[in-house]
Amino acid sequence: MPMTRYSDFFREKKFFLIFIFILFVYLISLYSGPVVNDEKQSEYNARNIVINDYLGFSISSDTGNYMRLANNPSLLFENERYVKDRKLTAGNVGLSRPASFITVYLISKPIEKMLNLLSFSNQKIFDNIKNSLNSVYRLSGIDQTVDDTVSNLENFVSTYLAWIIFNIIIIFLAFFLFCKSLKISVFKMSSYSHTGLWLGVFFIINDITKIYFVSPSPAILTLLAVSLTIFSCELIKGNSRLKILLWFSFLFGFLNLFYEIFFAPFIVMIIFYMKIKFFDNKKKLAFFFSEAKFYFFCILLFLIPYLFWVGIVEIFFGGFFHFGVHDNPGFRILKNDFLTIFTYIINFAVYGYSLAVLSLFPIIFIFIFLLFYYFFTKKVIEVNKDYLLIGIIYTFTILLFFSIYGQIGVRHTLGTILIFLPLIYSILPSLDKTKEGRYIFFTAGFFLIYSFFVARKVFPFGEGILRNPLI
Repeated sequence: MPMTRYSDFFREKKFFLIFIFILFVYLISLYSGPVVNDEKQSEYNARNIVINDYLGFSISSDTGNYMRLANNPSLLFENERYVKDRKLTAGNVGLSRPASFITVYLISKPIEKMLNLLSFSNQKIFDNIKNSLNSVYRLSGIDQTVDDTVSNLENFVSTYLAWIIFNIIIIFLAFFLFCKSLKISVFKMSSYSHTGLWLGVFFIINDITKIYFVSPSPAILTLLAVSLTIFSCELIKGNSRLKILLWFSFLFGFLNLFYEIFFAPFIVMIIFYMKIKFFDNKKKLAFFFSEAKFYFFCILLFLIPYLFWVGIVEIFFGGFFHFGVHDNPGFRILKNDFLTIFTYIINFAVYGYSLAVLSLFPIIFIFIFLLFYYFFTKKVIEVNKDYLLIGIIYTFTILLFFSIYGQIGVRHTLGTILIFLPLIYSILPSLDKTKEGRYIFFTAGFFLIYSFFVARKVFPFGEGILRNPLI
């Protein structure tokens, strides 16, 4: 009887357990040692952290500053930072995205209290971490140690754990909203034998989570931006009420305080809403003018959170600073003639999109396979035009903006591939129900291998130097 009970339990939950096992393998692989060679740390803007003989990981060189800001948000107003006469990036680098650091700070406070109660401390571990962080200074011939910037690493344990919790929440929300958009519940065991849910695993295992899960950064919110784009448009498609448009306009504006990429979901949503109203519902031009005031109100709702923050900083803290605009500086290409600007945008967009294509090559292979399948079977592809439109607008918006901005990387463009997952799902051929389990086992096997591959390759560390995301 007990064996039968365990057998029934596994049969009912086997795909969910396999799903959890794959995530566990991915997590362990991420922390099973640095992926960047010690000699390449400075060149690749990476830092290696060794905890012990079995655990370690690589982080971005920006992580140190993001940890400082989440540990002490008042550093957002730090205008200059010098360590041993070396000018380093000041804390105001995070002034344009304060909500991420403040949120992590709030999460860290109860964790800090728990750690104090447990009185956990292992000096050997902290010595290992310091030694590994100092290696880049030794190899680069820089007269500096981690002690010069951080007096006590133990004070940052709660901050790092808070970042991990924050990242888990963001990744879960991205996965959850994607599945919900496809009418799949992640809380039902039966959903884990559903092909659509397994497509959503690409929101969990990718180059963004590979670097920004272990190396805290607001850039992980790119995943949420993509899933919210899909979800908001799906809601509008089902019920094109102005209330939904207004609510999401404010939400996207508020989320811009976490990471300034939510302009893209906002633009896609507005255009998609207009498409539903004027093309699908065949409203006349006069109706557009009658609703124009609501579109302006949406823009206002989108801008209010950010403008409110800028106003507070301007009035009470000496002026607003945006690192990407003031120090980078962004948008400098606009000073050139039209042909130069156009050529620059095309080259940057092609480069950025090629990174995304190579980073998520399995999705491209799935799409190509489906095209061949329909070609050889002579079946008609029933393309969901709404999903196609959403994907095209999002991709165009991201590539155009960041190409003009002058910085484009996989953290920006990965979403231009993920955004087409609903389209791929819509053209998947119907599976034989008796063989569906076999397909899921094959898919799970692929993700098991893929999770290890993504976790242990070097890229996106060295992005801009490494041109191949598969390395």
